[in-house]
Amino acid sequence: MEKTITIQQAAAQLLAEYKKPLKSKDLAKLAQERRLVAPSTAKDPIQSLSQTLERNIRLDKGNKPRLVFVEIEEGRAIGLPEWYEEKKIEKKIACEKIEIPLPTDLLNKIKIYQTSFNFSSIEEAIIQLTKKGLGAASQELIDRLKIELDELN
Repeated sequence: MEKTITIQQAAAQLLAEYKKPLKSKDLAKLAQERRLVAPSTAKDPIQSLSQTLERNIRLDKGNKPRLVFVEIEEGRAIGLPEWYEEKKIEKKIACEKIEIPLPTDLLNKIKIYQTSFNFSSIEEAIIQLTKKGLGAASQELIDRLKIELDELN
């Protein structure tokens, strides 16, 4: 007797092989043709397997390995989640360490700001405050630069 797997496992295997989303009925048909799943006693085995696949994804029960619904030109299909999840790209930012002595009362205010907004470090709070300050002062900075450029001409 041949070893069979669940329709969910078969679908994941077929999607990985085809490297593109497929309709649930196509996945069910391929799984049956390749005898990846146990023979079904249902009146319409393809329809039954297809509905099982769709129900597993829709209810997120038995959805292991995890599959997702996706839209393709022909309508709704099934794909592997890693095809659609955003890849996290780490940005490398040039940083320079700056040491500035702060008066105790100012440092206490920054610590309150850090706690209030749940920043993980005092540095993160200072960076956010600096960004806000630069944003608020942006028009003033632009005006000053215009004056300096005019003086160069």
